[in-house]
Parts: sequence; C-alpha cells; structure tokens
Amino acid sequence: MIFHSAIMAPIPSLEVTELERAIVNISAIIEHTENQISDAIMASREEVWGLARVILQNKLVLDFRLVSQGGMCRVINTSCCSYIDETGRIKKDLA
Repeated sequence: MIFHSAIMAPIPSLEVTELERAIVNISAIIEHTENQISDAIMASREEVWGLARVILQNKLVLDFRLVSQGGMCRVINTSCCSYIDETGRIKKDLA
C-alpha cells in the first residue's frame, strides 16, 4: 500500500478517481469478454462431441454394411484409421 500511496501522491485526486474508474471499467469489460468466450468455447465443445458421436455411428453402420466385403478399408483398398479425441483437453484447459 505504501507503493500505491507514493505513486498516487503527485497525481491530483480527480485524475486518480477517473483512472481508478477507467481501470474498474476495463476490468469489467475483460471479465465479460472472458465469460462470453468461455461460453462460446463450451458450446462449440458440445457441438463437436455431438458431431463426433454422429460420425462414429455412421462409421459403425457403414462398417456393418461393408463387413461382407471385408470392411471399408478393404473396399477402398487403403489402410485407414478413425480416431476421435476424447481426452477432454478443451474442458481441462477452461477449468
């Protein structure tokens, strides 16, 4: 607090009040923006999870239909691998 007092002493009180008000306003704007970004990321995460489930279901149906021919990878004559990231990294990074 001594440092704060020493820095603010030469500045007239009116300007200090305006600066403090500006800092509070900027802080509130940053917090609001952070909340909006967090909400948007969480909504995107939910959409990605839903899409991943649909993709997996479609892959399973396709594999069942192609099993009589040796599976999808054999039909398209290439090696293939499906991977859906379920680590929850986005969720962990937001916590």
